[in-house]
Amino acid sequence: MLSLAAFLLTALIAQEPAQPAMPKSVNVKDYGVKGDGIADDTAAIQKALDAIKGAPGVVHLPAGKYRITKTLLVPDGATLIGEGVRWENSATQIVVTEPGHAAIRLHHASAVKGLCISYPNNRNNTKPTKYPPAILLGGINPAAEDIVFDCAWDGISSVPGIQTGQALFRNLTGHIHNVGMHLSGIRDIVRVENVHWFVGGSPLDDTAYFRKNRVGFELGDVDGFIMSKCFIIGAKTFLHQLPNKDTTDGTKQPAHSLGIHVDQCWIEDVDNGFIFEGTSGFVINSTNILVRKGGVGVRVDADNLFYNAVISGTQVRPFADPIRGIEFNVKNAHPRTRLSVADCQVDLGAPALRLGSGVIRANIHNNHFQAAIGRPAIVIEPGADMFTITDNVLGSREPIRDASGDKARKTISGNLTDTQ
Repeated sequence: MLSLAAFLLTALIAQEPAQPAMPKSVNVKDYGVKGDGIADDTAAIQKALDAIKGAPGVVHLPAGKYRITKTLLVPDGATLIGEGVRWENSATQIVVTEPGHAAIRLHHASAVKGLCISYPNNRNNTKPTKYPPAILLGGINPAAEDIVFDCAWDGISSVPGIQTGQALFRNLTGHIHNVGMHLSGIRDIVRVENVHWFVGGSPLDDTAYFRKNRVGFELGDVDGFIMSKCFIIGAKTFLHQLPNKDTTDGTKQPAHSLGIHVDQCWIEDVDNGFIFEGTSGFVINSTNILVRKGGVGVRVDADNLFYNAVISGTQVRPFADPIRGIEFNVKNAHPRTRLSVADCQVDLGAPALRLGSGVIRANIHNNHFQAAIGRPAIVIEPGADMFTITDNVLGSREPIRDASGDKARKTISGNLTDTQ
């Protein structure tokens, strides 16, 4: 029998926490990769990734072209990193030649950094091929940084039924045919910084699929979304907050998103700058939106707005033809529904601002709204209530067309008319 002292010592040893695994660093060259863009390097890269399972670690991809035929699974805590990490780095390329699989799948606290994900057989812009997303998300705190997307169908996407959160996407660029980033089921704040969606492939004229279909950022239900210094040129929509969230069975369930915060973005040659359709709140600040003929800068047609909605310091302008500036409406009234538009400019609006029949608690002040010839600067529809329109400069011979009626609670004062 053990003595009491020996028994206690044994018990203490059993209760000691396991020591965390030592961090690891491996190089795919040690696992037999070719890196010539021809050989199938999938198994060798995955073997290198598997070598650091269970410990924080880094898998290095030296400069080269690595063709893969299956999804690379980046384990918990691991980073797959290219050589010469910088924005627009294409020295290290993951090459996907055929559809059927994502390029990379991230997990808890895993990341991909400093490489190009290339689709050399998908550069026809008129008839691009639908591939799975280049990067799939899973787990808490995934990250993608300093990544170039070369003619991917979709860039980054969450997976229905698998929650992810605390994600970081920084310094991403390149050409996406369809959706740059699709996020639904996201929790605990997503940070999106310096993401630029450019054009690529050929042709680049109006026959290109991306010009009428591409969405830069597509959101289902997100638990906080913070974006800054992002850019798109040539697309259907910059940011679309969808009415429904992703589900595993395909049923339609309303999307409920906490604050969507956008700052210092540049949006060019689009049909729509922002569309908000689900239940959400948002802040758009210091942003430029260049819209095609008949397009809209910001359209809110939401089920509900449970949170503050603010547009400030933002410019909406056309190439040369009339556009719709800011359109605001909600389907279901809620005590927290509120819109504030301040220090904004809209040029050639038809109209510059429209307040829909479901509007309640809107504050429009200190803006410059220039209407298209023969159009009012501001249109207010029947049913709108509890709004103030004050101290704006309105460029139109008909500054405000107000159909809200005498029963509407409103203040319209201090506005200046500019008919030049």
